[in-house]
Amino acid sequence: MVDRWEDSGRWRWFLPTLLLATAAAKLALAWLLPGFLTGDDLEIVETAAKYAAGLDYTPSAIRSFFHPLVLAWPAVRLGVLAGLGGPRWLTFLAALPTIAFSTAGIWILYRLARTLGWSPAESRAAAWLYALHWLPLGFGATSFPRPISTCLLLAAFLLIAEARGGTDAGALAAGALAAAATAVRWSEGVALAPLLGFAASRTRRLRPVVLALAGFGAAFALCAGLLDAWTWGRPFASLAAFIRLARDPNLGGFQPRPALWYATMALQWAGPVLLGLAAWSWPDRRSRAPLAIALSVVVLESLSPVKQMRYLQAAVPFLALAGALGWERLRGQGASGRRLAAAALAVSVVVGLERTAHLLRGKSEAALAAAKTIAAAAPPARRVTLEQGWAYGDRLYLGNSVEIRDLAPRRPLDAESVRAAAAGSDAVALYAADVDAEVERALAISGFRICARFERLRSPAVVLSLPASRPCPAGPPDLSRASPRR
Repeated sequence: MVDRWEDSGRWRWFLPTLLLATAAAKLALAWLLPGFLTGDDLEIVETAAKYAAGLDYTPSAIRSFFHPLVLAWPAVRLGVLAGLGGPRWLTFLAALPTIAFSTAGIWILYRLARTLGWSPAESRAAAWLYALHWLPLGFGATSFPRPISTCLLLAAFLLIAEARGGTDAGALAAGALAAAATAVRWSEGVALAPLLGFAASRTRRLRPVVLALAGFGAAFALCAGLLDAWTWGRPFASLAAFIRLARDPNLGGFQPRPALWYATMALQWAGPVLLGLAAWSWPDRRSRAPLAIALSVVVLESLSPVKQMRYLQAAVPFLALAGALGWERLRGQGASGRRLAAAALAVSVVVGLERTAHLLRGKSEAALAAAKTIAAAAPPARRVTLEQGWAYGDRLYLGNSVEIRDLAPRRPLDAESVRAAAAGSDAVALYAADVDAEVERALAISGFRICARFERLRSPAVVLSLPASRPCPAGPPDLSRASPRR
């Protein structure tokens, strides 16, 4: 029967409109909110800027350069050549690959649903639920890597789905895409297991599984082995460093979380609408494969004690596939079911936008405002003390010639540690919530006075202290056009 959403062709603009609207929103958010969320986003920008603009930066030893050099560097380098070498521009340009891949992932998911036999309406619902989910929408507006790896993994699953009874090239390419996703972030390698399982169940043949593994091995040798040999001087050097970190009892300072943390936080990372629709899809046998893939990603990621909700982005599109089937099943429950199905899609927009705003309003905008003030100081600051230096944009905003003393966040800060770090500094910037009377007294004894307090959106407020020999600035300048100082 012809789908009633499709019969007049009035839905032909649905997918292009969804892609353009979400891409435009991510572009706007990336430009309007140039701060950073965890420092993982900043390291992509700084690594790309190291090679494109000469920024003095040493990347983390556990990172492959595949994302910052192969994907982000071209956009950043073109911007530098065009005169767009300021820190805000570099941050925005480094986010363009993530925006592009996260948007392409919506289209790939739609094509995957159609290839699996979903109706046009079900495929549109899957694209809708995925595009407006806060994880791909929010992190898709940053330079974080997992929207990229998720898109690559979706493309791998699409090739396997299309390879049913087809050529061997699709299975080889699927494995290669999974390898590229793993090079983007090592933990995404867990998705290889469900990909191979999907290949086995989809094709009912061993050959596509073997070919996918071969494609993975060949591409991994190139993306991780050869690239590491060029950038780190030894094949798979960053992977080896990552494995050493994973074996470290202290986890390199990361806070471990219990094994069931993702399960207990499901309403937070997946959201009530997507979870409800996915659960409602269970009687439809078509939902079993995407639910199994999503669950396997969650379980495999749960094996690591280092957990963040953003690590589960690869599970979201498969929950969206199952959710679309739940939506269709709900739509078939008469007039009340159709109203509930429409309400579910509407509520998913509200929830997705609210969670996206909540996420991105927590960027380090206040710290960045303080960094702009420090960077514009005259005479230029040569040594600064910062609490959590990544929040201030590190050398991206402060320049190559500045010595940065980084204090780990603590509430309250240890006054003696602050006094020792502040000695000889031209500026001290700390989170306001971590500064108590003892810290203020230690700064005063060291010759500092609080000059300004910066508050922006939901980001932690920052207090800037300067030596008495330096005048307190009137306010932070706009450094969107200024290149990082050498």
